Amino acid sequence: MEITEELAMLNLLIRPASALRAAAAAVLTAGVAASMLACATQAPEAGSSAASPTTSAPTTDSGATGNVPSPTGGSRSEGGSPAGGADPILRGERQVVLRPVGSFESILAVDAKGRLNLTDGDTDKSLFVLLPASGNKYQIRTAKAHNGGEPDCMGLRDNGSAPATVVAAACDSRRAGQLFTIEKTRERDQGRPTYTIGGEGKVYLRAVDGQGLTAQRVGGGDAGEGLTFDFVDNGVAPAGPGD
Repeated sequence: MEITEELAMLNLLIRPASALRAAAAAVLTAGVAASMLACATQAPEAGSSAASPTTSAPTTDSGATGNVPSPTGGSRSEGGSPAGGADPILRGERQVVLRPVGSFESILAVDAKGRLNLTDGDTDKSLFVLLPASGNKYQIRTAKAHNGGEPDCMGLRDNGSAPATVVAAACDSRRAGQLFTIEKTRERDQGRPTYTIGGEGKVYLRAVDGQGLTAQRVGGGDAGEGLTFDFVDNGVAPAGPGD
């Protein structure tokens, strides 16, 4: 009887401790669950390494353009003015050397085949007189007669699909191929004014080392190499036929 009462008393003492442990465990479980819920819903701070990576491309200014250089006409000037006026060279009073701007020590001369082309040597076929014709047109006449005849005038030769060339022929101001438009540019070379020389069919004389002199159309995006010339004065022009 005494043993049974002692066991009953011990059981009463143990129950409160077990209940306390159970309550504590319940509180701990609830705290952990609440903490996990808070971590799952809390937004990451700005600049935190836990921020989600962006997958879209950076926004760019839709009005921005690349720094693409606009093509220019080089030494050939837009809006070039017709030559002439008080310049004695353009009145046909002086004999000149036609020197392509930028060419390496080259000038224009009539070669053995009668073609106006580049040369880097001295020749008596490299002096010309610019004779005014109708409007701002000019004939390009050799300063001297050759082979006992009369001076020649430069004219365009059509070469089919290849660029036209310039050849010497008997002077005839009625032939459109012998009439050239000379326009002064805004550029100067060695202190001298520079010019473009245009021919029939909207072609321009172009002199390029290694390629020679041709006459070809010039596009809006053309770089302008070999399109300008300066005229080097070589004294009074000799009298020509009819002068």
